[in-house]
This record gives sequence, C-alpha cells and structure tokens, in this order.
Amino acid sequence: MRSLAIIAIFSLFLLISCCSTLSSKSDSTTPVSTAQNLPSQGKPDSYFDFKDILIPKEMKLVPKESLLFETPQMRAGVISFAGRVEPVSLFDFFIANMPKDNWRLTSYFKYRRYIMIFEKPEKDCVITIAEKALTTELELWITPKKVSK
Repeated sequence: MRSLAIIAIFSLFLLISCCSTLSSKSDSTTPVSTAQNLPSQGKPDSYFDFKDILIPKEMKLVPKESLLFETPQMRAGVISFAGRVEPVSLFDFFIANMPKDNWRLTSYFKYRRYIMIFEKPEKDCVITIAEKALTTELELWITPKKVSK
C-alpha cells in the first residue's frame, strides 16, 4: 500500500513537471519564432537571374520548375516562383515596378489567370500568375527579340 502511494506521488510530480515544462517551452518558442520571422519581413524585394526584373520578397524561387539559358550575348529562360500572395497584389506589383526598370507593358489578361506582356527594345517578358490551393505561382518567360534582317 505504501509503495502504491509513493508511485502515485511520484506520478503526480512527474505530471506537474511535464506540464510546467511544456508551458515554459511554448512561451519561450513563440518569441524565437517571431524573432526569426522579423528579418524576412524586413527583407527587401530583390532581383534574381535578371537584373531588370524585381521580384517581391514573398515569392520564393522554385529551381526545379525553372530553366535559364545564357550566352555571353544574352540571357533567356523561364523562372518560376511560389508564395502566399494574392494574385491581384502580385499583378499590381509588376504593373508598378516593371516600368521602373524600363519595361513597357504591351498587353495583359486579368482575373481568372493573370498574364502580362512587357517589352524592351532587345527582349520580351511574359509574366503569368496563377492561384493554386495554398500558394500563388509566378512564372517569368524572358526571351530576346528576333533580329530582323
């Protein structure tokens, strides 16, 4: 009977110590998690393989879906990104920022799927934005213009 009481008291202490450890761990991990997110929130938008196409900081490169072709004279390819962004805000981002890098909007499709076509004298850029279940997918298709003879 006495050993049963000792086991019960030991179990009670074990239960209390586990509960207090869990609550202190959850309290201490919340600020760490928030602190880890702060630098990414302050991270600026950036240029990737094309130094004249700004990409929003919320979008992450998807290398397995991308293909880059480069020679000493030119660079072309399909660059894919994914992120948790509203498609219309991504559309607005490119409408506002592409002209800053001297791109001219020639046409676009909007709403169900977003497709924007920009041009420069030496190349074209087609931007597609598609909303998926949990993310928004962004593709940049960059190609040099055909030289007329």
